[in-house]
Amino acid sequence: MGLRGSRILVIEDAPDVLDVFTLLLRADGADAVGAGSGREALTIFRRRHFDVVLSDLGLPDIPGDVLIRTIIAAARRPIKVVVITGERGPALTRALEAGADVIFTKPCQWGNVVAYLDGLRLAPAA
Repeated sequence: MGLRGSRILVIEDAPDVLDVFTLLLRADGADAVGAGSGREALTIFRRRHFDVVLSDLGLPDIPGDVLIRTIIAAARRPIKVVVITGERGPALTRALEAGADVIFTKPCQWGNVVAYLDGLRLAPAA
């Protein structure tokens, strides 16, 4: 089944990690777009529709929970927010309270992330 046709915005400030996540999602059929900061992500998000946002929490410009709330408030349709982060403790609680659907802590098994995304049964792009 894969992620064919799903639109995923990847937000990660580590360029190598951003590239790997984006490439892996594309290899699984997703239309994945990367952003290296919260501000860049919001600019992209306001121009395109996404089914899922996959985000780090420890961004240099916008706190992860604030970014999650902003994205959910700006979404034209319901959106899933998946967090992959090295953060621990209160940051995880704040992310869930902000509306994150699931949190994977680094290091995580990429297969678990893809299995979660695949389980969302995202509709192919029209």
